[in-house]
Amino acid sequence: MIKEQTLKDIKPDRVEILRQRLNDENYIHAAIQRLALIMSRQLMEISKEGIYYERKRRK
Repeated sequence: MIKEQTLKDIKPDRVEILRQRLNDENYIHAAIQRLALIMSRQLMEISKEGIYYERKRRK
């Protein structure tokens, strides 16, 4: 079960680190690249399954 975080659960030093990272252009660029890679891989998996399904269905 996923625990809902409250403001008390979040450590102030982690928030400060995140604020610093959000101001770092290289960090933002790398994060966008990671997200794009993950989304591309997921789309490729979906399309591969779709091709397999279509080939199997046509036989």
